[in-house]
Amino acid sequence: MITPTKNLTSPVILFGIVALGLIVGYFYYAQVFQGQVVEITPFSIAPEDNLTKFKDLSFNFGPFDDIKFKSLKIFGESPVQPGVTGRVDIFAPF
Repeated sequence: MITPTKNLTSPVILFGIVALGLIVGYFYYAQVFQGQVVEITPFSIAPEDNLTKFKDLSFNFGPFDDIKFKSLKIFGESPVQPGVTGRVDIFAPF
């Protein structure tokens, strides 16, 4: 009669594999990301920047005077009034 043998992996070996993976990963990422620092310089804002450039702002309302726009009609109630929907007790059996 052949008895199955248990394959017991020693916790020391498992810890060694995890520690080796962490060490290799640290050195890999330390070398890959070395020297890839990007300097971000803030935009310089000129002192003459203010809201005076919007003083002469104008909009073109011409499309609202078009006959196609004025012929649009509202169908149904507006605004929509919600009615009673859904079940009173959502956990009740059908």
